[in-house]
Amino acid sequence: TTVVPVAGNEYFEDFEQGEGGWIKEALESRLSIPTNIIMSDNSWVWGIPNGQLINAANGSTNGWWTGLNSNSYYPNENSVVNGPCFNLGSLSRPMISLDYFSEAENNLDGAVLQYSINGGIDWEIVGPPVTQVNRDEGINWFNGTTIFSKPGEQTQGSFGWTDKQGAWKTARFNLDMVPKAERDQVRVRIAFSSNDGNAQSFDGFAFDNVFVGEKKRNVLVEHFTTNTNQAADDYLNGLYQTQFNANRDTSDFFYIQYHVNFSTNDPLNFDNPADPDARALFFGVPQPPYTIMDGIIQPPKFNGVTTSLNNTEFDRRALVDPQFDLTLDTISTSNAPRSISVRLNATAKQLITDPILLQVALLETGIIVDGINYKNVLRKQLFGADGIIVPPPYAIGTPFSTEVTNIDINVPIVNPDSLYLVGFVQNKNTREIYQSIVLKAPRKNGLLIVGVDDKTDAIGVLNNIQMFPNPANQVFDFGLPAKLPRGTSWKIIDQRGVTVLKGDFDNVVNGKQQVNISELTNEVYFVLITSPEGNAIVRKKLVVMNRN
Repeated sequence: TTVVPVAGNEYFEDFEQGEGGWIKEALESRLSIPTNIIMSDNSWVWGIPNGQLINAANGSTNGWWTGLNSNSYYPNENSVVNGPCFNLGSLSRPMISLDYFSEAENNLDGAVLQYSINGGIDWEIVGPPVTQVNRDEGINWFNGTTIFSKPGEQTQGSFGWTDKQGAWKTARFNLDMVPKAERDQVRVRIAFSSNDGNAQSFDGFAFDNVFVGEKKRNVLVEHFTTNTNQAADDYLNGLYQTQFNANRDTSDFFYIQYHVNFSTNDPLNFDNPADPDARALFFGVPQPPYTIMDGIIQPPKFNGVTTSLNNTEFDRRALVDPQFDLTLDTISTSNAPRSISVRLNATAKQLITDPILLQVALLETGIIVDGINYKNVLRKQLFGADGIIVPPPYAIGTPFSTEVTNIDINVPIVNPDSLYLVGFVQNKNTREIYQSIVLKAPRKNGLLIVGVDDKTDAIGVLNNIQMFPNPANQVFDFGLPAKLPRGTSWKIIDQRGVTVLKGDFDNVVNGKQQVNISELTNEVYFVLITSPEGNAIVRKKLVVMNRN
């Protein structure tokens, strides 16, 4: 029987009701010689493990484990448990997951997961190519690279799980290594082997809760840039393009390009400075280029450096189950060409006790400026610059819906047929993105594209505003140019994105205006200075070091 997992109806076997169609098999013993073929002993057994470490007290219910030899495995064992035959053709991003417990003699005995596409004649490991030196892929995948007994009769390498793990772990890996044209009949098996000296001092290997299906997480990458960071932009777009190859037609991640104003006259920032700058403040972006995967900032690996991200990290993140299920829909609107209405539906898959942030971004791709093709540029945040905050708790399985209607597309649109909507749900406190979803947007028109000279002039004026002293103690002064337009405003925002002070420049004396900051805590703040029309914003840093 061939199992056909599809998205939303994947294969899962917890072995609670029986062996689940998995069948143990003894292979040729490692003691065999050409003139005397001996079949191996087979220690695999289905049931509740009762070894010294692998047992019911450790949390296991029914599963498969190597306990037939007085709660241990045999010397010189060479055995497997054969799983079903799968047709993976309906899966875009196939993966496999299982819970396992390893308690075997380190680098001598171990287990491996293998697949076959020719009916079991040849077996290959599930994992990185055997010729690849860096094995750090997947989640809790093989920790052994030189297992002496070569589980699964590997002809190249000797990979697998070995040593004493001490607890149940969940291992996950993609199935991209299976050729796309050969995915209609894919067999899998767990193979175990040992040397001749375990002396029943190890429990061996156990596995449970096998999943074969679609990756469920869509990874969202947020890339903060300007028109002077083309190398970083090209690097990220190059990673995205390599996601599509002979064995794949989809990507683990999607990215948003935020054009921010950091002392540069970026025309794509002129079109809408407030929304990308608000997102930069939320993350405390120090300087572009700055790139974040799913809101995770964990130095030294995830430190905002664009080149610290790679397809291995995107794959590893995509293997993690999301905390929310999302759907995103567009709603018919009364002013269809120039406005848009959207609905974001979310259902928690685990109990969430922090406030969450909801957002839907309107992106445009293929914008050519000065000969450079910009991808996935943020045009507008449809839930407002700061998103919509929903207070906790969120019970498992309880759906809720958020929608906005008739949002005016008051930004330029170059390619009305090249628009995308990206919805996401995010932890407001930790900033981790729980899940995201991408939807091709209907054709929409925006404002007519006009010259940027007025905006360029406004940016130049705002950039000439000085702040001193900086670091500041108790007070600081704005130093103002002579032709500052009336109605120019400022606000000071902390690292959480909360406005702590704001004002205008109506009380200028001799080209200076003093601001009292004695009530502010000592930290780095962001100062946003906005033109009267709101079409130009300059962002500066202020270091507060108040002393008594």
